[in-house]
Amino acid sequence: MTGQRLVHVAIADDWEACKRFGEYEVSTRGISYDEAGFIRVTTPNALASVLDLVFGDLTLPLIVAVIDQDALTSAGIDVEWEAGKPRILRPLPMDEDTVVAELVVERVDGVWPIPDLTPYTSPAG
Repeated sequence: MTGQRLVHVAIADDWEACKRFGEYEVSTRGISYDEAGFIRVTTPNALASVLDLVFGDLTLPLIVAVIDQDALTSAGIDVEWEAGKPRILRPLPMDEDTVVAELVVERVDGVWPIPDLTPYTSPAG
């Protein structure tokens, strides 16, 4: 593990569609990077809240992308913290140094299960 980990939740179809271009350009559900001017991310501890508040009514599969903040910095991409919430100020590179994990999440009995991020966020990870 190198840098702090950030998390982005994406609709799986959006995530997969962006892979062929090598960068992800969706800020958050229904809002593009061009519209917002940033990619919305969160911390691993806030993931449950994001799944509930932003994606609570959705039934489509999601991707929880775990992002290495140091890799972003090395690529010249700034992360801004506004009111304690991080956001990436350029489209997200989808290379394996930046996106250290892509976890598929599907609703179970109407609830979003919270994936175990420990292997990707702990110092031993």
